[in-house]
Amino acid sequence: MGSVTVETVRLFVMGIACAGKTTLARRLRACSTLYVLDLDDEIGRFNGGTWPDIPTKNKVVLPKVLAEVRAMSDLVLFGSLPVERTQELRQAGFYTALLDVSEAELRRRHAVRLAEEGWTNVEWFEHEQSLIRDLRAHNMFDHLIDGEGTVASIADGIMKLVEDLR
Repeated sequence: MGSVTVETVRLFVMGIACAGKTTLARRLRACSTLYVLDLDDEIGRFNGGTWPDIPTKNKVVLPKVLAEVRAMSDLVLFGSLPVERTQELRQAGFYTALLDVSEAELRRRHAVRLAEEGWTNVEWFEHEQSLIRDLRAHNMFDHLIDGEGTVASIADGIMKLVEDLR
């Protein structure tokens, strides 16, 4: 388990595309005093407001973002990382949680995103599922969050988790 002290809480909530990370980050920013970051937003910010190509993201931008977040306290971070990067955050004191959503629900959400927003990144679905399987196999999750409830109930659960960690 990631080490957590009374003075600070550092929670890394992981999930694949359409698990609800960005929606939950927005909700928590609006209804709590938690400091909440979305890893994708930070990658864009560190890259001048645009999404980098994959090699630049992984080799240049992501290490800078992770160095910054490792130094932060009282933080809820949303994103997904491979085992090695997740281990780095755990070693830096992050508690890790999986936003757990069934494959059927994830596929439904991708279809909704495509219909409502005109885009989807479903082409990464199998890769992301493999990443989660690998993280599970390496026991990288300290906690599972049921990601199929309402946004409000999931956000409330995250806030309770943060309070329990304090």
